[in-house]
Amino acid sequence: MSTTALNNYHALRKEIDVKTAELWKVHSCNMACKKGCDSCCLSFEVFPVEYAAIKEQLEKEYPQVLTSGVAPEAGEDCVFIKNNQCSIYNARPIICRTHGYPLLNMDEEGEGWELSFCELNFKTVDEDYFDEDNTYPQDTINSRLFMLNKDYLTELGDDNPDLFKLVPLKNLMSGTR
Repeated sequence: MSTTALNNYHALRKEIDVKTAELWKVHSCNMACKKGCDSCCLSFEVFPVEYAAIKEQLEKEYPQVLTSGVAPEAGEDCVFIKNNQCSIYNARPIICRTHGYPLLNMDEEGEGWELSFCELNFKTVDEDYFDEDNTYPQDTINSRLFMLNKDYLTELGDDNPDLFKLVPLKNLMSGTR
């Protein structure tokens, strides 16, 4: 089911992929993230708009994944990791697309920015290495995703949606929400 919100989600995802490709060019010598590294691949929860978009893509590109029979109680590791690789790489959620890159987040007091990245990356640089041009504003992504989810729930006809509800990604394996 294609909706405006789902189309906007796909546009956001493409924008993120462009930005992360640019960041890869800048930071590749400092990145340990490579095919086969799955240390950050956990059982994430996503907004319903992202869940729906991923499910739609899996049905088209990875139908075998949806019928593999893995139980939703698979633990803390991502159920989509097979042989240390993502079995749904093209459909992976936004958090997986940005993880490892240098991300800026507003600190808890709302007074400044905090830098985060995978602990396996950037071992030979200090914080002065980072600036606004070579980092990604994670809070901006999260805000846009939140609003897309709100639009999606409205499009579905939910008059009083739970805007903070997240869906375990592993539920894709069982078809539940």
